[in-house]
Amino acid sequence: MGKRVFISVGEISGDNYASQLVKRLPQFQWVGITGPKMREAGVETVENLESISVVGITEAIPKYFHIRKTFKKAVSELDKGIDLLVVVDFPGFNLKLLEEAKKRGIKTVYFIAPQVWAWGKGRIPKIAENTDVLISIFPFEKQVYKDYLNKLRVEYVGHPLLDIIETETSLEEYKRIVGIPAEKTVFGLFPGSRESEVKTLLPIMLEASRLIKEKRPDLHFVIPTTPNMEGLVNSIIPKDRADITVLTKDKLKNHSYETMKHSVFSVIASGTATLEASIIGNPFLLVYKVSPLTFFIGKLLVSIDYLGLPNIIAGKEIVKELLQKDCNPQSIANYSLKYLSDKDLYQRMKQDLAQVKEKLGGKGALDRTAQIIKGLLSGE
Repeated sequence: MGKRVFISVGEISGDNYASQLVKRLPQFQWVGITGPKMREAGVETVENLESISVVGITEAIPKYFHIRKTFKKAVSELDKGIDLLVVVDFPGFNLKLLEEAKKRGIKTVYFIAPQVWAWGKGRIPKIAENTDVLISIFPFEKQVYKDYLNKLRVEYVGHPLLDIIETETSLEEYKRIVGIPAEKTVFGLFPGSRESEVKTLLPIMLEASRLIKEKRPDLHFVIPTTPNMEGLVNSIIPKDRADITVLTKDKLKNHSYETMKHSVFSVIASGTATLEASIIGNPFLLVYKVSPLTFFIGKLLVSIDYLGLPNIIAGKEIVKELLQKDCNPQSIANYSLKYLSDKDLYQRMKQDLAQVKEKLGGKGALDRTAQIIKGLLSGE
């Protein structure tokens, strides 16, 4: 019988990374908190991540009891005999799970470390105390843990998105598959993968798209979404919007990446999708809005100048960030039209995004991660 590995993921982006890792290590028995791609890869499910995925304090309150129940289920699974715990980001939940694993003498790996360089630096000692190997995806992260390298092994592997992002359709094929008239130009709308994000951001994006359409009637808007969000997305879109298509992976493999590739411009909720779009290389706006309380507390905790990963990596605002009150239909429409009408501005962003991709290093992060985990379980 193969070694048993518990893997804990709390966000859709983490599901993407974790599923690819699992596929590279089929010799182990995988169990955990899973997303759709992990379930497809054969991970035995203790709980679905969709039921615990939240961002912000007020947004987490309605799910508090379910998150607590899920945590107890995960700890109970650790007691059944687990050889290794792998956690992916989602620090509020996963740091406590690492502690429980350590109490039980279970080896631990933090894959996709939390962004403590941005906020929550107070978590560093706890991460170091309860993690055997921290797998870093940004070159500057090892420096953050420099005071703890005597007890924490930090391995920089590069960014897994460089392995994961694939597109295969031409623009003509894409339009045919999605059902967009040949003469139309594609514009992407990405309202996020969490219910709270979609409810907050999609209505704003839809109103912005209506304003954009007044100036650019040639545009057709595409909203890639996950199967669990499809119903919600469709319920928010007005019935008279024939210029909008909701796209899921059932219709097109890698539907989000294909849409980023073929969109002349996109409006994207802050998160991993902004880094994915940077790697693909077409210009976009970054938007985000949370409750005033969540934003206020976030501002107190955050120690960086930008929210978006592309801007953090670039060290300057290369992608316009429209946050909170600036995340409104008129501002989104105005900035989108500005980029679409100014060729120099548009090309400059393309060049800046190419530099961000270059800074992420080369491919092979997932293979390197798989080798580290294999070595840890075989005692190498």
